[in-house]
Amino acid sequence: MKYLSILILFSISTNHLYAQSENKLTEVQHFGTNPGNFKMFIHADSTTHKTKLPLVVVLHGCGQNAKDVAELTGWNKLADLNNFIVLYPQQKFLNNPELCFNWFNNHDIEKDKGECESIFEMIVFVKNHYSIDSSSIFVTGLSAGAAMSAVMMATHPEQFRCGAIFAGGAYKMATNPVSGAKGMLGKKYISQETLVKNVHKQNPDYKGKYPNLIVYQGLNDPIVNYKNATFLINQWTALNNSDTIPDKTEQSFMGIEDITRTEYTDNSGRTTVISYSIKNLGHRLLIKPGDKENEGGKTGMFGVDKGFHSTYQTAKEFGIIKN
Repeated sequence: MKYLSILILFSISTNHLYAQSENKLTEVQHFGTNPGNFKMFIHADSTTHKTKLPLVVVLHGCGQNAKDVAELTGWNKLADLNNFIVLYPQQKFLNNPELCFNWFNNHDIEKDKGECESIFEMIVFVKNHYSIDSSSIFVTGLSAGAAMSAVMMATHPEQFRCGAIFAGGAYKMATNPVSGAKGMLGKKYISQETLVKNVHKQNPDYKGKYPNLIVYQGLNDPIVNYKNATFLINQWTALNNSDTIPDKTEQSFMGIEDITRTEYTDNSGRTTVISYSIKNLGHRLLIKPGDKENEGGKTGMFGVDKGFHSTYQTAKEFGIIKN
């Protein structure tokens, strides 16, 4: 009995320490000129590693902060299990009372300016102070954070291998709050030619490869209309020399009737864009709470359990899951 009690206490203690590690965020107060006036948080167990590690940049949605999106998504748990680092930029009330990233303000989404420059400075700081694999940097976000993820991919394509957009919009689908609102509601049309030109203007001399893209979109989202997923696909298939006709479609993905997964490839057969369209899903992430590696996150206002942990699936698509 005494031995059993010791085992139980050890187990409780270990789980408590793991939870503390998983929830740990460290604020970095001085990371650059910070023209966007952001806060910076990072989840990393050490500044010194023998091997270079992947970096995932996670951008929160409106009404959230770094801690909220970390708990919602479960990225920190996967980082601890698979040895990568997570960066969390955080919006301030002074910039936006709704705590949204200003993906619709022209001066915040141009290369070397405003909010996107602050995020870029954070990435540079992490690369300079941690052992980072520069070929394995990823960006992801929800809603306004998703739209800002597209901004980062467009303004600094050389930095990212892939981005994952959860209910977001294409780069420069809007340049002011009014057009932003119209776009999110699906009341604005943008041609593929314009979408591509918007990105090329940010890097007119860039000849390198553009990041791959993963899109998650609920078909019943009242905040971000599903048409925005089409604009994203149009923009990033063209940038990656792929067409907009799917090369592979899996309905009832992983046995879940509501999820359809679609792949778009280039002429060499390389997958450049992946789309997840989800029936019966509003403005939320797909979360599967639990203790297994392919489980995690937190349900609530921004997360719903459909038996599918989108964070784990995204990390798997990124190629940063060890097993």
